[in-house]
Amino acid sequence: MANNRLVAVVTMLILMGSSGSAQDDISLQELRAIESLISGKDWRALYTYVVANPKFTAGNDPLAVELRSFVDDTKRGFLNTFDADPDRTTGEADRTASSIY
Repeated sequence: MANNRLVAVVTMLILMGSSGSAQDDISLQELRAIESLISGKDWRALYTYVVANPKFTAGNDPLAVELRSFVDDTKRGFLNTFDADPDRTTGEADRTASSIY
């Protein structure tokens, strides 16, 4: 599963109907897009979306912190470790991570 804190932060912000004081420039529509990418486990698209919108990772609010952590993990090659099957022993994660750069 995706980082549980990221899921919780996005869900909380959507339920509140706003993005919170530190992320006032992030719209509810953008939060829903992030939630949709997380729910769909589309980690590549989430990475691309977050990197294309640096405002998502600006600041020290919970959303920015979790999205920065996600981006950092992805850059280190952990893109496919979210929801990874613990029994899977292929090198697919390494091939995928290097192909997005």
